[in-house]
Amino acid sequence: MSEHNNNVPSEHNSDTTTSALLTPQPHKNRQTHGRFKLSRSKMNTILALCAMFISAASFYATYLQAKAAQEQVSAAEKQLKTETWPWLQFSYSNFDLDSTQATIRVDIRNSGTGPAVIHHIKYELDGETYYDVTELMDACCNLHAYQAALRDAQDEESNINYLKKFGWYVSSEPQKILLADGDSFNIFTMPKSNFNRGLWDKIDDHKSVFKAQACYCSILKECYITNEKAVITEVPSCSTIPTSSINK
Repeated sequence: MSEHNNNVPSEHNSDTTTSALLTPQPHKNRQTHGRFKLSRSKMNTILALCAMFISAASFYATYLQAKAAQEQVSAAEKQLKTETWPWLQFSYSNFDLDSTQATIRVDIRNSGTGPAVIHHIKYELDGETYYDVTELMDACCNLHAYQAALRDAQDEESNINYLKKFGWYVSSEPQKILLADGDSFNIFTMPKSNFNRGLWDKIDDHKSVFKAQACYCSILKECYITNEKAVITEVPSCSTIPTSSINK
């Protein structure tokens, strides 16, 4: 019996080893792929662009904040103006409900939300300008003649109050006065009597031709002009009345 030698390599294994030795092995690439590198100038350019972007964003944010603050200030100013806005209106009546008597009464009323400083009131009749309501009434209806007649009668018999007995009137010049909101200022008042009936009727007949303008300012020094029709116009200021313009 022949013995089997296990130490002898098989022909198949020998061929495999030989093939492996003869097969050319690929060379390992010892050079690693190069990393992306930026030059100094490119890096500086990128940093500069980033800085510009951040500056632009910061400027825009500052602009939005300033715009919002300005809008808040503007809204606050408008609110303050609304809360302190005076609105003056002339009023004319020829009957007093309290006394149930025919009475001419000319008032100016502040229907606004803030006080008004009335600088002057100007009246016009037939193209002439007056700054005193009694001068206006005299121009239309000879008020001074009526006043002189009452004064003479009073001097002749001092124990009789002719103003009370025959009729009286009250006039005021609202210049440089402060009129609170909701308040009225009386400019002219004349009750009707048998003695002054003719004068009273004449004044009442002229009420539609009288023109009036009041110049006044708010506490914020914003000035306006209102007329007998309650038309209000904003003006830069209320100029001082020249003495020569007052008709006497």
